[in-house]
Amino acid sequence: MNIIFKTKRLYLREFNAQDAIHFYKMNKDPDVIKYTGDTAFKSLVNAKNFLAEYKDYKLHNMGRWAVCLKENDTFLGWCGLKYHPNEKLVEVGYRFYKKYWNKGYATESAKASITYGFETLKLKDIYAHAHIKNTASHKVIEKCGLHVVNEFIYDGMPAKLYKIENPHYEIKQISAEETYLVRQPVLREGKPIEACVFDGDTEEDTFHLGLFFKSHLIGVASFMKNNSPIFSEPRQYQLRGMAILKEFQQKGLGKQLIDEGENILIQKKVDLLWFNAREIAVEFYKSKGFLISGNAFTIPNIGIHYVMLKRFQS
Repeated sequence: MNIIFKTKRLYLREFNAQDAIHFYKMNKDPDVIKYTGDTAFKSLVNAKNFLAEYKDYKLHNMGRWAVCLKENDTFLGWCGLKYHPNEKLVEVGYRFYKKYWNKGYATESAKASITYGFETLKLKDIYAHAHIKNTASHKVIEKCGLHVVNEFIYDGMPAKLYKIENPHYEIKQISAEETYLVRQPVLREGKPIEACVFDGDTEEDTFHLGLFFKSHLIGVASFMKNNSPIFSEPRQYQLRGMAILKEFQQKGLGKQLIDEGENILIQKKVDLLWFNAREIAVEFYKSKGFLISGNAFTIPNIGIHYVMLKRFQS
């Protein structure tokens, strides 16, 4: 039995084949699936097939989990995290037998799932949604500390979207020397620390941002006043040394550094931010509104790059 998390009354574990009967029974109750957009399983066999084909644990290192009572192993329902690849977000969700409603199990298990997502998976943020009329679900989500982002249509039904950000992340301005702790393993792996020193690091107009997780530096980005001859704007900055430690990559954390840097540059009334982007990072920067200028070029011993830029409105 693969237990994911324990709370005061409950434990959350991965599904097994024996859980099929519970999926079948819960989804047969119209009250349970009233606001979910789901339908009942046609047979117990369909429920068994669903669990046999459930791959979220392997694909995303997370998923929905069975919620059981610690005292007697009773299956109450399920709760957990789901990754939505199209939207690139993680959502907390839950479903319980009706006889276990109004006992605080949904809130207790959802809080556990969020804690697991933030502390173990180190997610940047977690979302949740509920049908606009599902008052009980809104109360659970709000008790877990999520706040309304907007209203939208989910599976053809009106819903509210909620979000909570990981409180363990923090961005601060740091020194050039501190950036080497991340630059070296990510950008200059196997090279001496001297290779992490960039021209312009210590200039008066340069600023360095550090992203911390529980006071541990895990990401850096440097912004240097430097005009490229390619562009005509008078007030330009160059982004250099953008890096996130491997353990924290693919979590959307780089966007936080970019956003904070852009906010500072806008306050400085900068016209344009440009940089040389590694080929592997181009799509990430495109998602943040940056454009490619010119053709690809190679930086010796590092790889293929593109010049990318973003103009700021005055």
